[in-house]
Amino acid sequence: MSQPDTAKRVRPAATLALVRDGAPGLEVLLLQRTWQAAFLPGYFVFPGGAVDPLDPDVRAFTSGRGDDAISQTLSLDEGGADYMIAALRECLEEAGLLLAVDAQGRLPAGDHPVLGEGREALRREQTSFRALCERHGLGLPLDRLAYLGHWVTPPGAPRRFDTRFFVALAPPDQKAAHDGSETIDHAWLTPAEALAAHRQGRMSLGYPTLRTLRLIGDFPTAEALLRYAHANPPTASPSRPWPAHRGGAA
Repeated sequence: MSQPDTAKRVRPAATLALVRDGAPGLEVLLLQRTWQAAFLPGYFVFPGGAVDPLDPDVRAFTSGRGDDAISQTLSLDEGGADYMIAALRECLEEAGLLLAVDAQGRLPAGDHPVLGEGREALRREQTSFRALCERHGLGLPLDRLAYLGHWVTPPGAPRRFDTRFFVALAPPDQKAAHDGSETIDHAWLTPAEALAAHRQGRMSLGYPTLRTLRLIGDFPTAEALLRYAHANPPTASPSRPWPAHRGGAA
């Protein structure tokens, strides 16, 4: 017996909240999705997207934590590293930021070619994430990502995702830049600023994003947040279903 269509549409996905210590306090990067998107059009979200079938090929370029340890943290039999790889890949595509290190352990500077021509080639599917890492001698330090949450889009939404939320310190010498197609704007905001904009109707935020911002807002600095997140991964069960919206309708 075949599965219902709604079950078939649930895709594994990952999202990454990048944080930094700014003048007004702890800030997080939010991207605005295009108004033409089938899922959450016009909403502000963290960089992220679906896990790609090619993401497991990138495991050879990861460091810090192996798939077994990450999968255990995510309460999976295997493949936990692929969620983190997907989060980093999507962050490069959508926000122009890459948490990677070279052979000397240095993060790419803002003028690194992987952030320019490399990003564009990846977005246009002219290269793979593995090929970019190999070409530029970059590794992905997965131990710098901390697990924050697990959300599953409820039935009835135009797209359904089984999404793992992560948090990491933003690369300090890189500048965020939305891609102009999937994402049309971006902003570094304190959680309080983002939540206030949402309450005032100036910024649309989905329920998982709201909950994550409230969690992040409990911490005064990025270091305090990451220390907590690394030591306190979420429980095995995903958070309760949340209302997804399209065009303002539930």
